[in-house]
Amino acid sequence: MNSLHFATTLITQDRWATLVAAYLFLGGMGAALIALGVISHLHFRADRAATLWAILSGEAFLGVGSGLLLIDLLHPINVWRILLPWNPLFLPWSWIAWGTQFIVWAMIFGLLYAWPLLLEEAWFRRLPIVGLWLSAWFDLPIIRWVGRWAQRLRFPIAWLTALCGLGTAVYTGLLLRSFPAAALWSNDLVPPLFTVSAFSTALAFQLLVFNAVLHQHDILARAYERLDLALIGVEILLVGLIMVVILPQSLSGQGSLHILLHSWGWLGGFLLLGLLLPFLLESRGVLKAWQSPAPVLLSAVLVLLGGFLLRHYFLASGVYVFPWGNAGHDGLLGAGIQHVLAHR
Repeated sequence: MNSLHFATTLITQDRWATLVAAYLFLGGMGAALIALGVISHLHFRADRAATLWAILSGEAFLGVGSGLLLIDLLHPINVWRILLPWNPLFLPWSWIAWGTQFIVWAMIFGLLYAWPLLLEEAWFRRLPIVGLWLSAWFDLPIIRWVGRWAQRLRFPIAWLTALCGLGTAVYTGLLLRSFPAAALWSNDLVPPLFTVSAFSTALAFQLLVFNAVLHQHDILARAYERLDLALIGVEILLVGLIMVVILPQSLSGQGSLHILLHSWGWLGGFLLLGLLLPFLLESRGVLKAWQSPAPVLLSAVLVLLGGFLLRHYFLASGVYVFPWGNAGHDGLLGAGIQHVLAHR
């Protein structure tokens, strides 16, 4: 009789590194900022300055993050192909095809929503050197016409922007979820974790703007603090479930868990400084408002640090099991990293 051998091998991925981690961080936060900005302005009466800071910063983060991904993954000549709007029709299984469309339309609709606000904002006209050029450009009839059209349709534009922004934030997790050979990436809690983290970092960025730039300490800022505290709590729960419940159940997960538990950057950088300390600071601020903006600023910076470290260590700790079908719950395979089974 022929012998039948099945071997499993663990390999830590090294293809996706800092550029992709930065894309996942900036892309998720940027998309969440755009969605947060339009919904806050439309339904919670955020002022023009706060709204423009959210939308324009989100556009910048999303654009830079997408550029980093394209630099890392694609040949420059082929970049235009992934932007084609009909790609999801021909590649419905490709999360990059869907995610690219979410990104593009979030930026387009976000800019359309901000357009009338930009025309009303005098600060841009006072900028040195480019102020005169912007004034002349803003006064062009076609620019004014687009502004009036966007103002009339601001409600549907806002919801299309929010949906595309949410889709982009979710997509950053679904992109990792689509790799079945790495248990750290392919579990069902990754998309909600990355989505929650994206909106938490967006809220943290806006709290930085409120306290350091606009000096606003109004009802909206307080609401942002409470919402960010709730999201950090959810993030702690999701990370705990992944580490305690999901990863120990598979060979790939055990490999990733070993890397995470031996990484001071994950333990001290993400879990302690980027997650638990902001949770404690924001809990204190919600229960009894800080007299100084310094703790709010510190907490916001730590949340942003944690958002990047989460994605960095998720990528760095991705462990493939080959063949990937053995990455599941086979107890015999889980007995060792290199294992040969069944021979007769």
